Amino acid sequence: MDISELPFLNLPFNKLFQDYIKNPQKLSPFFQTNPLSEEDINKAFDSFLFKANRKKTVSLLKNFNNKFGAGKKTLQSIEKLADEKTVAVVTGQQLTLFGGPLFTIYKIISAIHYAKKWEEEYNHPCIPVFWLADEDHDYEEISTLGFPQNDDHKKISLPKKSEIDKRVAEIELNSNFKAFKQEVIESQFDTDFTDRLWRKLDNYYKTGNTIGKAFGSLVLELFEDYGLILAGSADDEVKKHLSSILTKSVGNVSKQFESLQTKTDELISVGYHGQVHLQPSNIFWIDDRGNRTKLSYEDDLWITDGDGRSWSSSELIDEIKDQPERFSPNVFLRPVMQNALLPVIAYIAGPGEISYHAQMKDFFEDFEQTMPVIMPRFSMTLIESGIDRIFEKLPFDFSAYNDRIEDLESQFIEQSDSPDIEAIFEPWKAAIDEISEEPTEQIKEIDPTLEGTSEKAKATFFSELDKLKGKVYRSVKDQEKTQLNRIRKIKANLFPNNNLQEREVAFIYFMNKYGLSIWDDLLVKLKDQQPDTHKVIRL
Repeated sequence: MDISELPFLNLPFNKLFQDYIKNPQKLSPFFQTNPLSEEDINKAFDSFLFKANRKKTVSLLKNFNNKFGAGKKTLQSIEKLADEKTVAVVTGQQLTLFGGPLFTIYKIISAIHYAKKWEEEYNHPCIPVFWLADEDHDYEEISTLGFPQNDDHKKISLPKKSEIDKRVAEIELNSNFKAFKQEVIESQFDTDFTDRLWRKLDNYYKTGNTIGKAFGSLVLELFEDYGLILAGSADDEVKKHLSSILTKSVGNVSKQFESLQTKTDELISVGYHGQVHLQPSNIFWIDDRGNRTKLSYEDDLWITDGDGRSWSSSELIDEIKDQPERFSPNVFLRPVMQNALLPVIAYIAGPGEISYHAQMKDFFEDFEQTMPVIMPRFSMTLIESGIDRIFEKLPFDFSAYNDRIEDLESQFIEQSDSPDIEAIFEPWKAAIDEISEEPTEQIKEIDPTLEGTSEKAKATFFSELDKLKGKVYRSVKDQEKTQLNRIRKIKANLFPNNNLQEREVAFIYFMNKYGLSIWDDLLVKLKDQQPDTHKVIRL
């Protein structure tokens, strides 16, 4: 593996994220800590205080992780949390089929990287934690995998299920999954690693298992050597332990909404936008069918979007105390619940997460919490040797492949040794335009009503020239077919589906081609790196 670095400037990342990397001080009103300042990180460690019951946390996490087949090192990590000095470096993501896209792995690698780095630098035991987003119900997001396919990008989707509003972690894999799995297998080349990979995946992703159980078990096995811990809030005992967060979100709803609104307005006033749309309620209701539905709040009345049930605030607080498992946090409340369960020194976030955390600084304070360090995850593109070889044969740099394929093809033809097609047609059009002026004026003098007809005749000729130019371009394209195919192939691998590779390509694609230890190797390579640039990894 060879690593080179690219600035985020010319890559498709949002403005707030770009500024967070380039000039974190500009965003200091919205974050507690500058993530790229050693002095600020040191202050965060010095002032860190976890107020919750560590023994209870240890007990809950042991039970939780054992459900996923936790190994010895994971259980040892959990025990370390009983130590008052131990802190957690947390990340998390949707629970996806076969582990999902590359950025999920990059989040975990980032958490492990910083847990190890900070433990050595600040003399605090640091534990990497993956927070399972086990309460989300975005089935569309988790049910599709993407794979490079020659000069294209193939997407494979599991058919829609009837439990579309059910928390995806609870959805069981059924006969539809078998067909999905087979399509995934057939889309990949057989390699020396294929059998081992599928034996591992089949241990977890199998009929009758839930998506949550399969995902969590796979992640634990892949990173058990690093003592990775799983956490989540869908577990009944965890939910009961954190129910005070839910009741506080009801009892102090107006103040919390004001805090989010104020920070969002501040963001907008300095040129950003609110990543997440605000509404007073930050909790969901789990109905009798297991569906997760919004709870709306207005005039001290809480109403479900599904079955129309309603409560006053005091009634809802009582309901939460009685049945906490029937309630679920939204994207803002989830980080607060993480901080209540775990001693979170830092949260490893993607660009979108950094943006919505920018809305939350005062919201944390409403729960008597301090915003953790919001550390960007590593952002990377993996370049296979076959792509690297042809990359050098073309005139484009890495970021240029973020352009539309049509624009890349046009740019290549314009830059190539082929005839300058525009130089042929532009003077031709200009000459026609010039010689058309005098006869047009003469026709206008003879009969003014024919002026439009003469202009139309000229326009028709221009149209025919454009058609001819298109044919000439296509002829040149045919002559440059090999190079244009290379452009398509590189584009499909670096920016599949016109997006960053890390957001589109399933991480099992690279495990199948390069081995099950590829992420261990990558962690070693990233040892002295920071996530302040986009990493280009040549395999």
